[in-house]
Amino acid sequence: MENITIPVPPYIARAFENADSNVKRKAEIYINAWLSDFFSTKSANEQLFAIMKQASSEAKSNGLTQEKLDELLKDDE
Repeated sequence: MENITIPVPPYIARAFENADSNVKRKAEIYINAWLSDFFSTKSANEQLFAIMKQASSEAKSNGLTQEKLDELLKDDE
């Protein structure tokens, strides 16, 4: 990761500086997601499918199979 500097109103700077580490991390995640979307050259559909592909890949690498997914969904009925 690299850092950038963006001017913000003083009250936002103070709120960020006074926030605990969990709140700061959450803000960073939201800001990074927004900036990624803002500067993306991909359509919304392309972005969605890329996210879905990544989620599927991570689920498989963490051991989620179709059978396990079906069982999890069955429990919610």
